[in-house]
Amino acid sequence: MFEIFHDINWILLGALIIVSALVSWAGDVIGMKLGKKRITFLKIRPKYTSRIISVLTGVGIAIATIFVLSAASEQVRTALFSMQVIQRQLISTREELKKNEESMGRMEIDLFQSRGDLSEKEAELRQVEEKLDEGMKSLNETRAKLAAMTRMRDETEAEQAVLQKEKDKLLAESKKLDASVKALKAESESLKSGIQRLREGRIAAFTGEILAQGVMTDSIITTQQVDQYINRLRSEARALLAYRFGGKDPESVRLPEVAAESAAKVRERLTHSPGRWLLRLTALGNAVEGEAVQAQIEAYRSRLIYRENQLLYSHTFEPDTPRHKIEETVFQALRSLNQKAANDGVLRDPISGNVGSIDTGEFITALDKISQVKSSIKLEILTARDIYSEGPLRVKFVLN
Repeated sequence: MFEIFHDINWILLGALIIVSALVSWAGDVIGMKLGKKRITFLKIRPKYTSRIISVLTGVGIAIATIFVLSAASEQVRTALFSMQVIQRQLISTREELKKNEESMGRMEIDLFQSRGDLSEKEAELRQVEEKLDEGMKSLNETRAKLAAMTRMRDETEAEQAVLQKEKDKLLAESKKLDASVKALKAESESLKSGIQRLREGRIAAFTGEILAQGVMTDSIITTQQVDQYINRLRSEARALLAYRFGGKDPESVRLPEVAAESAAKVRERLTHSPGRWLLRLTALGNAVEGEAVQAQIEAYRSRLIYRENQLLYSHTFEPDTPRHKIEETVFQALRSLNQKAANDGVLRDPISGNVGSIDTGEFITALDKISQVKSSIKLEILTARDIYSEGPLRVKFVLN
């Protein structure tokens, strides 16, 4: 109850009371003075003049009150001087409020409708999400199937590649076999022809047989020199063939026919790389008496393989060693030397496969001495001379 007194503007009320008292006191003083002097206003009787002054005093009190209130409170100024404006604003605000309320009502209706639509959309969204989940499951299954199919495809492609390689390999082997069959057929025909010729006459030369060979050594080798040397080897081969048939006149024997391709290769090699070269003339096929031997010329780089008196083998024999054991040991040594010399670079004979020969008498003499000794004896096999690539390997037996 007493809280209302706390909200009263006591200063304003006190100011109004004081101002009203001052204005009343001033009006009373003025009225008394004017009444005593009996002053008239606008020729009105003093009595009425006093009343007019009282009225003016009241008006002054009202004006002073309004002034004080206006000066002390903004709300009072607004109420006194802006009431119409406020009323118009209030009316406008009420109209706007009404419009806003109507708009709010429509918005509430729209909200209800939107909520209904939202519910429908949420239901549709749930359906779409369910379909999406099903689609994702199907997609994952499809991806898994695709991955499996991709793996199967890769495996199939790998198997196909392997099969293709096998096919290519088989085709290549088939082509090789076809070529081999053709070569064998050609060789068979050649052999048949050779056999027929052999039946009809004496053999002049065998396939691969060395007809003649020689060494060219020069810092500069020309094409003419090579051709001259090839012709020289052909002449030596003709002399060999004539000797085989009972010492015929070499002029009566046909010169071997050298394959042009092999001669061209030899010319190119020797003219571009001079030095020590072995030229070997060999028969390309079997030939009988009376026909020209088909031959080829081959060139091999010649180099020193063994020096004269170079030790190739040594073995110590004990006394009373059986003769067959001695022979077996020496023969084994010679076979080993044959292989070793071939590995070191001595060319083999195309027919026999040997790289050299020994003096049979010297060989028998060495075996006899070894079998007759009464004490240990050492057998050494030495080179009889300098041995080059063309051979042959000549050896000698030394007993110590």
